[in-house]
Amino acid sequence: MDTKSRVVDGFVFPSFKEAQIAIKEQQNIEVIRQRTPYTNPQAVYELYVKLIERGIFKTVVGYSYLHELRHRLLSEYHYTEEELPNIEIPRRMEYDSVTEINQGVLKNKFEHLLVVKQRMSIVIVALVIMVVGMFVIAVINPNAGYVNTENKVLNKYSAWEEDLQQREQAVKEKEEQLKGSKE
Repeated sequence: MDTKSRVVDGFVFPSFKEAQIAIKEQQNIEVIRQRTPYTNPQAVYELYVKLIERGIFKTVVGYSYLHELRHRLLSEYHYTEEELPNIEIPRRMEYDSVTEINQGVLKNKFEHLLVVKQRMSIVIVALVIMVVGMFVIAVINPNAGYVNTENKVLNKYSAWEEDLQQREQAVKEKEEQLKGSKE
């Protein structure tokens, strides 16, 4: 964003939004200048007090106008410092509250991510412990391997094979006996 779009009354604002607020204030100040009789000290004093009480201005453009009115009341109309209310500048500008809200959201997201990171770390550590435990069990326990299981399955199949061969032999013998008795 170019700087020219953020300049209002000689002030460069950090964002376009702030510059827009300052432009509105500048327009309001122009309307006030047209309607205010600056020759009447009482009218200038009442305007100054009302503007401060209502807290209309939020940017340096508005505060500069208030300072201008204050200076005029002090120098031209001989008011004293004690007679004039002070110009209070808020700690945070109105447009900063949006940033504050965004900071709160980001802070909440950051805290949530820290909790997620902590949980993930715990899960990763637990998984590493489980994998190491599985390796330890595989190395220490000889009965836990596939070798023993494979041997058990082979023994079972060989027993079945022998049983099948015996049955097949018995069936062949019966067939021969039946053939011999038929002839």
